[in-house]
Amino acid sequence: MEANKLRLNQQKRQLLKREWSNTVWNKTPMEVEDNLKLAIENYRTIKQQTWDNVITPIMDKKFPIEDMEILAKYDRGASHYSRFTEIDQCFYFKPTHTDSSESQYKWTISEKEMKALYHFDLQEKGHQATLDVEYDETKRDHNPHYHEKINAMEEELNSISAGLDRGLWLHSGGYRNRSRDYNDDVSAFSRIVPNSGGCHSRTMMCGETHWEQLKMYAKAQSSLTNAHRELWQMKYELIKDMNSIIDQAKFLSDVKEYWQDVEECVSFDTSEISRELSIVSDDTKERLKHSLAVRQTAREQQPKEVEVAIPTQGFAMVN
Repeated sequence: MEANKLRLNQQKRQLLKREWSNTVWNKTPMEVEDNLKLAIENYRTIKQQTWDNVITPIMDKKFPIEDMEILAKYDRGASHYSRFTEIDQCFYFKPTHTDSSESQYKWTISEKEMKALYHFDLQEKGHQATLDVEYDETKRDHNPHYHEKINAMEEELNSISAGLDRGLWLHSGGYRNRSRDYNDDVSAFSRIVPNSGGCHSRTMMCGETHWEQLKMYAKAQSSLTNAHRELWQMKYELIKDMNSIIDQAKFLSDVKEYWQDVEECVSFDTSEISRELSIVSDDTKERLKHSLAVRQTAREQQPKEVEVAIPTQGFAMVN
């Protein structure tokens, strides 16, 4: 049977959707992926600059390391209530040049930040790094399937992440699991401070230059997670568009009008064609990379708000 004349049933539609999702996520380069890479680089650069130019000089002046080490000698145990010092990655600052309220700045890494930082590593390992974003945006309940995927992803993160990132991620819950050794995995972004009750109790004043640098760091944090969310939104919209076509299509030719290289992704030359589609090998999929990039570039160059002509099989799609 000629592939274009192949009539689609529910099973074939599901297999087409699955392969299209894989193509969009892993084989279709998009500008939002470059934006995320830039956001990751910017986050790491500004984080280090802010630590070196703001946290270090202010903390050296207010809580000199030499003084803190002397105070730490009198700690009587690992319990929070039996120690005179803490190891902290959280700091409150209040500007001296405005009436703005104090703000908190953390050098730990949140769950959202961690998955954004390691998005491409997770995707290469077969995970959906934007799963939390998807469930949040679509208001879906956290079912057992979700928890299974999240647990597998976190195990992967624990094994592939750099020691410093992993340490800051594990410490992101606050004062839990703190090591008394200043030279642990998080030492690059940690300071010994007096055990005064919490980071808010140690609010420090800072000048305009330091305040602006701190605001840049906060913006880099939000830009990182926003770029990750925007990546999901663009990919998800592209997947929804094609899924709508597949749902309305009666024949493969209906799908091919919008997915021109579908036969490069899915093979229809099989004796079992009446029952299922045969997904081609990884070698064939590798050859898609260039054609998919060209197709995506052409799509991005099309003017917005263009109505697509109605195909002969009786369904239409509007961008």
